[in-house]
Amino acid sequence: VIGEPPLFAVFFTSGDIKDYRGMQGNDLERAKRFNGLLREGGVLKGDSKFYISLAHDEADVAKTLDAFAGAIKVL
Repeated sequence: VIGEPPLFAVFFTSGDIKDYRGMQGNDLERAKRFNGLLREGGVLKGDSKFYISLAHDEADVAKTLDAFAGAIKVL
């Protein structure tokens, strides 16, 4: 997970991400599957970064964390 609040991205790679080249090791198929699993869990997530705002309440955060846990378990 990289980024600066309030936006971040999830990458599936075995190496460190320190620059653009580090991002090239991302497992795109796994990332697509992860995003699809999040959508199945009720979290609308495109192929870009995650954006968090004050419009998200505690229930939104809890739902997102549950979707993350479910997606990680499947992967």
